[in-house]
Amino acid sequence: MDANAIRNALTAASQALQAGRPRDVEAAVAPVLKAAPREPGAQILKAIACHQQGRIDEALPHAEKAAQLAPTDANILGTYGTILMAADRPGEALQVFKQLARANPQSAQAFFTIGLLHNRLGQYEEALEAFTTVDRLTPGKTESKRNLANALYEVQRFEEAVEPARIAAEDRPDDKNAQYTLAKILLAAGKPEEALEVFDRLQDGGMFANKSHAYREVALRELGRDAEANAVGRLEDYVWPLKLKAPPGFLSLDAFNDAICNEMLNHPEIEDAPTHRATRHGRKVSNLLTNPSPLMTTFGEMIKGAVADMQAHLVRNASDGPFATAPPPGPCEIDLWVNIMHRQGHQLPHFHPQGWLSGCYYARVPEQIESSGEAHEGWIEFGRPAYHLPHTKEPKTRAVKPEEGLIVLFPSYLFHRTIPFESDDLRISFAFDVVPTAWKNSARESGAEV
Repeated sequence: MDANAIRNALTAASQALQAGRPRDVEAAVAPVLKAAPREPGAQILKAIACHQQGRIDEALPHAEKAAQLAPTDANILGTYGTILMAADRPGEALQVFKQLARANPQSAQAFFTIGLLHNRLGQYEEALEAFTTVDRLTPGKTESKRNLANALYEVQRFEEAVEPARIAAEDRPDDKNAQYTLAKILLAAGKPEEALEVFDRLQDGGMFANKSHAYREVALRELGRDAEANAVGRLEDYVWPLKLKAPPGFLSLDAFNDAICNEMLNHPEIEDAPTHRATRHGRKVSNLLTNPSPLMTTFGEMIKGAVADMQAHLVRNASDGPFATAPPPGPCEIDLWVNIMHRQGHQLPHFHPQGWLSGCYYARVPEQIESSGEAHEGWIEFGRPAYHLPHTKEPKTRAVKPEEGLIVLFPSYLFHRTIPFESDDLRISFAFDVVPTAWKNSARESGAEV
């Protein structure tokens, strides 16, 4: 192909891309890739077309090749980084966006993505540096202030976080994400009364209302309004243990537990739990209902049955609390993962910000948990606020002893932790969130954080 033919083919491919026809993109660039494989435009168009059709593994080598051929091209680097993010390779994506920022030091979008990736990797000081740069490059942008405030919050510089959070919230009084950010920062900065005023404005039943309950309970208790705080958590009604039955095809629940534990311990995607999350001294496997195995498909159906039982329980026992007893808001997805803990394994206090209802199923429990007495080793405890919320009042808590075959369901906004245990045996539990699809989409679009 001569230069004119290549140019025409790339133009046709770009037009097909704009028209939403990725297969036509591939057809147009195919002869270019054969005749001129060092043409970066053809490589990146092929990568985009594959990405749009969900063929991430096929997209990556073309995007990488394009980036090698055009190492300062902002569009190519941005596309390559985005595909790496879609492939769940945040460390590599971070390096690509840093390369993009070096080539385009005035690109606020590049530094914004760098900040997001540092957050994802638990590198909060580095994220703060990136979001500070974004704020410098776009000083009048409300979103820059909100992201800066969140970054300061993550490194526990709460007082400094108040001003940018307040600016963002005042500029966008109808932006629930900005209001939520301000409220949680006010609470962390020791201003529970102001925080509660903002949280109360979010009580419309949506995602931000649901997860704000976690903080509202802390604020109410700090203000000495214990009865109201107890009504938010309602630990007696909202924490609901249920013993499951063996599913079809298994003679006993023990046999089912052995099967799912063996599958997890030999899972190809098992990994150490990231230290910037709640789990300590453990491993995990995520996304167990994405292309699920037959065992996980069966387990997913068991979870759905338990959720239905929980709803019936709420109708009978907790109809006047903040957690709705009606069905969740619209269609839901179940996110399922496994936590495999060894000696001293535990989870710090946390809650699940995108979930509506959450739960934990115990498949393997060390004998030490049964005999630990008042130490409650390995138990799950509800009601204790996370470390980043300074609090002066003792919270109301409820601890539940894990038992093999037991599932514990609870509203996703309840703070919970697990207590370290001393044993050489593994503690294997499956955790899940019931996530309204609309909430997940909203969080993705707004960049909502805990």
